[in-house]
Amino acid sequence: MTKSGAITAFLPAVMLAACGQDAASAAGAPTKSGAAEAFSGLPLKRGYYVASDTPCARASNATVLLLRRNGVGGARDFCEFRKIERLAPNTYRVTEACGDLQDQAPPEVGVTTYTLSGDTAFTSKNAHGWAHSARYCAQSSLPSPWRENDIRDVTG
Repeated sequence: MTKSGAITAFLPAVMLAACGQDAASAAGAPTKSGAAEAFSGLPLKRGYYVASDTPCARASNATVLLLRRNGVGGARDFCEFRKIERLAPNTYRVTEACGDLQDQAPPEVGVTTYTLSGDTAFTSKNAHGWAHSARYCAQSSLPSPWRENDIRDVTG
């Protein structure tokens, strides 16, 4: 997905790039030794996350993500978590189905590795080397309209 301007393109490109791996290579199975464990969700606080280099009060469509109980998304796209495997105490392999919310194309399935810093920050990286870091921002610290959005139905 290509957009004019780096800021406008940031979020959709980030989310779709994270999911750009094909389904066949995304099907990596847990090891028989039990090193990978299946989890029902990432152990992160649900709510708004903002790119690590952006102050919460200066969040924009290009830098804000909403971590829901079933996935993560931005202004134009959403990645549904299909499978989450714990690889290490703070590292998870996530099979995601990502798509553009304004496009009728089927979502692309890929694998992203999430490395967590506690339960309020993460770095995500896909097999192609793309990486993104974000941290939790209290809803009250965000600009409008995020500050006023009722997100209880998707985060609870």
